Order: sequence, then C-alpha cells, then structure tokens
Amino acid sequence: MHAAESRRRSESQKWRGDADAWTDVLQLPVAPGVQREWFTTKLPERPIPQPDADLVARAKRYAGAELMANYEWNWNALVNGVCRGEYRNLVAFDRFDDLFVFNAIDGSDAPTFRFLQHATYPSGLVTNAFGWRGPNLALNKPPQTIRIAFVGASTTVGPHAEPYSYPELTGFWLNTWAASRGLKVSFEIVNAGREALTSHSFQAIVRQELMPVEPDLVVYYEGSNQFWPSDFLSEPVPRRSRVLGVVRRGVESYSALASRALYLVRERAESGAEPPKPHLTINWPSDLDEQHPDLRDPRLPVALPAILSDLETIRRDLEHHGSHLVMTSFAWLVHPGLNLDPARDADLFSYLNTTFWPFSYAHMRRFLDFQTRVFRKYASDHQLDFIDVASAYPRDPRLFDDAIHMTHAGIRLQAWIVFNGLVPAIERHLRAREWPRPVQQVWSRHPAFGGRHLVSMNEVRAACKESTH
Repeated sequence: MHAAESRRRSESQKWRGDADAWTDVLQLPVAPGVQREWFTTKLPERPIPQPDADLVARAKRYAGAELMANYEWNWNALVNGVCRGEYRNLVAFDRFDDLFVFNAIDGSDAPTFRFLQHATYPSGLVTNAFGWRGPNLALNKPPQTIRIAFVGASTTVGPHAEPYSYPELTGFWLNTWAASRGLKVSFEIVNAGREALTSHSFQAIVRQELMPVEPDLVVYYEGSNQFWPSDFLSEPVPRRSRVLGVVRRGVESYSALASRALYLVRERAESGAEPPKPHLTINWPSDLDEQHPDLRDPRLPVALPAILSDLETIRRDLEHHGSHLVMTSFAWLVHPGLNLDPARDADLFSYLNTTFWPFSYAHMRRFLDFQTRVFRKYASDHQLDFIDVASAYPRDPRLFDDAIHMTHAGIRLQAWIVFNGLVPAIERHLRAREWPRPVQQVWSRHPAFGGRHLVSMNEVRAACKESTH
C-alpha cells in the first residue's frame, strides 16, 4: 500500500488496532521507569466465550432489552420503578414477566443493578464470582498483592465484546512495570463498572461490594450520566433520556461495500461541521466563581452537588478502611470548531447534535471544563491523587465511537494514561512501606452476594399493593 493511500485509509476509518494510537503515545509523558514500548505489547488472546444458554434464551425472549433482562436488579429499586415510575428514563419494567433480583445489604435502592455472578453474557461479557467483569480473584487478598478497583459506568466496564477493558489493560501494564522494577508484588484489578449508573450507585458499590475485598486504591472515572448542561438557562430545555446497555453502532456494523457507499452519499450531503443551533442565554450567577468554584455551593451545575456528596461518602468509607480514592477527569470529544467526517463519525455527530440538542459545542465545553475544575479542586482539597485524563487525551475522532465511548485503540490509550497516572501514587505508598497491606479481615463468604433469585413481576406488583397499606 502506498503511503498516500495508507494515510487516506487512516483518515477515513476509526482506529481499532492495538498500535493505532502509537503516535499519540510518543507525544504523551510517561511516569519514571515506564517504557513506551509496553504500549504495543500484545496481551494474551481471549477466545470468544460461549454464552450461557439460559441467558441466550432470555435475551431472545426479551428482544430489544437483552441486557436488562439478564441484569440482577436491586429489589427496592425494582419496586420503586414498578410502583412509583422511577427510572422511567432508563428502562420500561412492564415489558418483563420476570427479573433477577437481589437485596442490598443495607436495605437501600442502590446499586440499581449488578451483573450476574459466574455468567457469560450473549453480549460477550464474562463475570467472576462477584459479578464483576474479569477473571476470578480470591475474596481475601493474597499476600504481596495490591488491589486496585475501578468504579464508573459504561466507559469503565467497557464494550462487552472487547477482550480487555481499560482497567484490565491498566493492570497488565502495572504488573509489567512491577516486574521491570523487580518488585515482589502483584497487582489485581477489580472492574466494578456497569453501564448507565450514576454516583448514587457507585457509592453503594464501594461500600457494599468493594470494602470486603479490601482494595488499596479505588479509581473513579465518570462524567456523563449526570451531565446535562441546562443550568442557568433563561428557557428550560427537556432533559434527555438515558438508555441502559452497551450499544455500538457505526461504520464497523456495515459491510465494507455498504460503508463505502454510505460514505460517498454523506460526503456529498453533509459537511461534518456543527449545525446551526438556537441561541441559549446562560445567566451564570455572578457570585459563583467559574474558575475557582466553591464546592459547598448548592448551585453548582450538572448535578455536581449530588456527585460531590457521593464522592464524600466513597472517600470517607475508603479512608476508614485504610484505602484511598483516586479522582480523574472525564474525556469528552467536543469543542468549538470540531469538524467531523460525515460517515466515519456518524454516531459521534448524532450523539452531539441529537442526544445533546440544542446545546452548542461551546456550551457543552464550558460546562465540561467546569466539571473538570470541580473534580480537580475536590481532589486537591482532600489531598487525593488526580489523573487529568481529559487534558491528556487527544482530540481525535478516530479514537471515539461517540463523544465519550472510545474505539479499541482509544480504550487502550485511556488505560495508558491512567496507568502512567497511577505509577507515582503507587511508588509513594511503596516507599512509605504502606503497601502491600496485610488482610484486615478474613471472610468466609462475601456478605453482598448470594445465589440467583428470579422473581415474577406479579410478585413485584404485589409488593406495590402491600406498600400502600
């Protein structure tokens, strides 16, 4: 292939190869002792798993809601959804005849749902004994082991069909780094992410699910599911609906011929520039400092008061158990002047201009930058490590499927940035001889998890009647 043709092909396609983001890696700083060549190391192959037959049957039975049919729902959240219409923007419960349920150990409605334990989903997701994505790990942490847990939504759990999520890639490079340093420790990764959830569920996941396995660090990466920049506007705008599940649509779903035809049509019909949008007047409070926000101000936009409250719960729970929270900023691809390829970036264009209509790119960027400042200040105020993924991540549409979900190469780059951000924090704890920590409490079984329990929706509706008496 000639160089010019190769360059045109690279421009017209999303980046889905292991080494596609190598040129970006060359530009990014690395932590001391990290070798950039590790980025292109091939990870062990993971064969495509055979999904569980019962989950396949349920997915077919509830076509269009395949994932939701095979979630394990919090009983109280399910009752609230059926009886009081909560979570309407996430799922229509009346389409199901039965669902898997669990009872939260604290009797709350969070987390809203979790994945089934020891399951292989039709979507490609494989869970361990705790319902987390990834291989099995012992309940009680082995000696000389450092555990790092990750909480977040779809950008943490990752596309179910991807062989490795970003937390797993981070763990692979951490173990490579430890081996290169001759450290007699191993890193275990817990990916407790699950799509569509918010900080209300994340704080419950940390408290109920993660505390018994004693993570040394918990990395928080999320900044979209509570983001809707309608604050301080003169005229109200309708709130968008969030949809549960990991859905990937894009040029990769078409045949090569159809993709080429689609490209030619859209190339003539669309420019890829941001379309005209109505003018929105932002009446930002004069006493709410946009550059140096007061984190105690209840007027903070984009649900930040609720998020900060949940972060405080997480931070305090972790510190009580000798663990630490790591904050990150959240990477979005949106900025004034962004010009997209009409075919290659069709999903990205729709996400920004349909899902987030009528907000301009500049409007979204303003609120996103404010969110990052709040997260950074929160980390600084509480002396937490902060990994600025948003600033480090390249503004390249080839790395994104939509404005927040990344391609295969993009996920690899996300992991690389987080890995390099974690190394200095880990080194600090190792030098202080704080790690590896011995097990604080030995468990015979995890208190949050039991066997599968399927209930009929008639049982749920009966609970509705009981709650009214």
